[in-house]
Amino acid sequence: MYKNIRSYGLIAVFGILIVVSLQPTFIEATEHGLANHMVLEHSLFFIAGVLSVMIAETVLRFLVLSERKRDTDLRKSEGRLTLIIGWSTLLRKIFTLNKFGFIWIIISIILLAFWHVPFIFDFAALHEPIHILQHFSFIIVGTTVFLAIRALGESFKILLLFSAMGIMAFAGLFFIVLHKRIYIIYSVSSHNDAGTYMIVSCLLLLIIGLPLYLIQRTLFHIRIRSTMNNDKI
Repeated sequence: MYKNIRSYGLIAVFGILIVVSLQPTFIEATEHGLANHMVLEHSLFFIAGVLSVMIAETVLRFLVLSERKRDTDLRKSEGRLTLIIGWSTLLRKIFTLNKFGFIWIIISIILLAFWHVPFIFDFAALHEPIHILQHFSFIIVGTTVFLAIRALGESFKILLLFSAMGIMAFAGLFFIVLHKRIYIIYSVSSHNDAGTYMIVSCLLLLIIGLPLYLIQRTLFHIRIRSTMNNDKI
């Protein structure tokens, strides 16, 4: 029951993000200043990338369960089930069990670095087709980071969390003290505002995100240890 509620919740959130991100008024509002454009809008596309993987797996699980419950037309049902399971196995080998998870991080770093080169960033902001491609790339970044986290394990999650805080803190301080524009289409004050957003995001991760993650992992390991002790008894 909990898994079904969680799955429907993920689908609903993903649908809302897609609908909102396609609204011209939303895009115009988030791109009015560099802070909203670089922090808020890009974060939403990263989240959409993460959810796209989770939604694909959820839909696949629903298809498998629905096929297993069918009693009519057994041959066709078995054929569809074989195809679905084969697809699931292929995805699991490529994504979930990928031993070379660092490849996903390399992809995400390349995409982020490319689109934040000043003249490329400005060009994308001024040309709609390129801007759409940029948004799609940020969805891919969210997807690849999520896949890397699952492939590389808990140690990588902690490393990624501290890396994100460090990058935001450094970039935030850099943008706050700027006296001339890096991205020509935005004013100096807009750059300073973006720096403030990054510092605030870093502090939120440090004060809220990191403790919540550590508590969640601690409770998880406590449950595992408790289960193992009960099994021994």
